[in-house]
Amino acid sequence: MPGWMLLTHNTDGNPIATFMDAKDTHTETLPVIMDERVCSDTIFRVVKISKSIFLVYDILVFNGTQIHGRKTYKERSALISELLGLFHSTDLTALFHVEDAPVGTVVRGYEYYDEMPGSIGIFLEHAK
Repeated sequence: MPGWMLLTHNTDGNPIATFMDAKDTHTETLPVIMDERVCSDTIFRVVKISKSIFLVYDILVFNGTQIHGRKTYKERSALISELLGLFHSTDLTALFHVEDAPVGTVVRGYEYYDEMPGSIGIFLEHAK
């Protein structure tokens, strides 16, 4: 199920993680172990693989700063790997960079990007 993961703070000031599907028909709050410093309005583009496993394909916003239009996919991909490696634990809900998906994970396809910041890329159901 493709969608978005928002890391933010609720009205009480506590960090929360919310998943919203791409069609905006399903929203859920998730138990995620993530350093609070990453939870100031960070938005990942994700695919929900199972109840507690998500693949992170891209990053749109990092702590309130629009990233997608400023960095190439290669730079965004490196940022995702760094953020997940430094600030996330997979104990409750696991977030994996798409390139680090657990062995045997079935992905719905592959995305390919040029070197232009903000590039949306192309989607193929099979690897090139």
